[in-house]
Amino acid sequence: MDAAPRLAAPTAGDQRVRHIVHSSLFRIVLLAGAEPAVVIVEASTAFALVFVVGFHIVTLVLAAVWVTAVHTIMVWVAKQDPQMVELYIRSLSGRDYYAPHASVYAPTRPPRLSIPSTH
Repeated sequence: MDAAPRLAAPTAGDQRVRHIVHSSLFRIVLLAGAEPAVVIVEASTAFALVFVVGFHIVTLVLAAVWVTAVHTIMVWVAKQDPQMVELYIRSLSGRDYYAPHASVYAPTRPPRLSIPSTH
């Protein structure tokens, strides 16, 4: 027996048509449970600790502790919101205030958009 979900063909009186959307089209891509950019940064840091600083037992332990601690925290963050780090980085480019102006009727500069426009 086929385990895939089946959809009934719409009848003449039925106005709704159901479509199945595969979860890979709307689910966020994560590497080992964390955002890909974070995983790349933590792996690069561990690599730099081991091979740039020196291949010693202390740097191996420090790199292992770094990857374990940072990755555990970032997996927890990704469970809360899979795009939290990306959103935080984008929010750093926005202003915390609006530019002052001389009077109520003075023209103001438009604020810098935190979300870039697509057109």
